[in-house]
Amino acid sequence: MSAALELDLPATSAALVSCLETIGQFGVSEHLEPDLVARVRIVVEELFLNTIKYGYAAECDRPVRLRLEATPGSWTLTYEDEAAPFDPTGWDPGGDRPAAAISLLEGEAGLALLFGLADRVAYTPLNPGNRIAAAFARD
Repeated sequence: MSAALELDLPATSAALVSCLETIGQFGVSEHLEPDLVARVRIVVEELFLNTIKYGYAAECDRPVRLRLEATPGSWTLTYEDEAAPFDPTGWDPGGDRPAAAISLLEGEAGLALLFGLADRVAYTPLNPGNRIAAAFARD
């Protein structure tokens, strides 16, 4: 039997706090590694805040949906919103950009977090919106 957590929330700070608490409770109930839960919560917080700030331009009742589920060898976070298309996998952390976080352009530090904490990240455009799937290897 596969364990899964599904949430459908408005894009508000209060909903984000509730979401992060629920992920923590799910982690305890499913005996997830504390490191995994921490990484998932950081990624969710970053994605959720970016949806509010950049995708919807403010807190609102528009949806944020997520699913956290066990897959063979990993946990997968699927995050969806109905904001304008934004493909984070198009970001190039290499190239000639300095690695120091202080020199990153606005928004790039969050992308660095996403790619640094997840083992794999995939993007799918929705109509409307975005789907980001992030896989986290099991310890």
